[in-house]
Amino acid sequence: MKILLLAAIAFLAGCAGLQSLSSAPGALLQSGKATGLMPHYVQHPVHTDHGRSWMLPQKKGAKGALIYTGDEENNDVYVYDYSSGKAVGTLTGFDEPYGGCVDAKGDVYITNYGAGTVVEYAHGGTKVIDTYDSGGTPVGCSVDSKGDVAVTSFDPGEAVVFAGGNPKKGAAYNGGACTYLWSMGYDHSGNLIGVGETSSGGRCYAGLLSGAKSISSLSFSGTIDFPGGTMWDGKYIALGDQEAGGTFNTGLYRATLKGSTLSPVGSEVTLTDCSDEYNDIIRPFIVGKKNTPVNDQQGKVVIGTNQWTTQGNQSCPHGIEFWHYPQGGNPFKGEGSETVLAVSIGT
Repeated sequence: MKILLLAAIAFLAGCAGLQSLSSAPGALLQSGKATGLMPHYVQHPVHTDHGRSWMLPQKKGAKGALIYTGDEENNDVYVYDYSSGKAVGTLTGFDEPYGGCVDAKGDVYITNYGAGTVVEYAHGGTKVIDTYDSGGTPVGCSVDSKGDVAVTSFDPGEAVVFAGGNPKKGAAYNGGACTYLWSMGYDHSGNLIGVGETSSGGRCYAGLLSGAKSISSLSFSGTIDFPGGTMWDGKYIALGDQEAGGTFNTGLYRATLKGSTLSPVGSEVTLTDCSDEYNDIIRPFIVGKKNTPVNDQQGKVVIGTNQWTTQGNQSCPHGIEFWHYPQGGNPFKGEGSETVLAVSIGT
């Protein structure tokens, strides 16, 4: 089965310390060349696709928080109530739903890795509001306080920014040292920041600084062993690390930006798991009191999906897991089984 083979290759790549992989999540090695293996990724097949979108009526336009999760096996997105964990909806018609973000009012943006597009839904809605043609291989997105929608392409490593959230006003930005980029995130000053890899497999840090015409290289004194997504936590920009401290755990570096220098704040926050197996949260999402671009208080919870869990340990949360932030450590609860894309707070 393709998914199982992909999981084995990703696990061996991580164990061997391979750091330069490219293009699409589902591609395998051909002629000794990595033609498209996203690092540390395995998608768990979950629900049966019934072909149409639905949402519980009480969740449409409601103010409660919703968790949006992706299932690339069926190309669906499933929606859960944040507080209860109950399934409240399904969105269909995607093409490898790999990343997501939210805007100030709670609209949700889902990246279609396979199609090179991003689709927008209202909080709790089932109809597409807008479609953004970003091209490339979109792994994630971020929205700033002005409503600009930035979409990150993994390969080639670039960002496409849609000014004011207008799908007809997209502009591509490249530059810097990163050949490959993981999902970039806006900080509170409108700087778009991300972590990636050079063509030779070295670590690189990238910034599309507010008002700039191209992506520039940034410096960082911390150590990220394997890049992950970046997002604003309400106080700092949080840089993802899929191999925190060189171990099989996920980490988040809180950082500040001054000029072209990223400076770590405190030690790396490590998200561990109560099992002894490989723990990889590829897109941890920090939940605050407000939606990401206008959140002005550091979030208290980070959620994500552990890509490597054991179902044998029934005392260990599985699937969608919740950690205290910035304390980290083991999750305090877990539910579901799909990959977390975003959390939307109704306004």
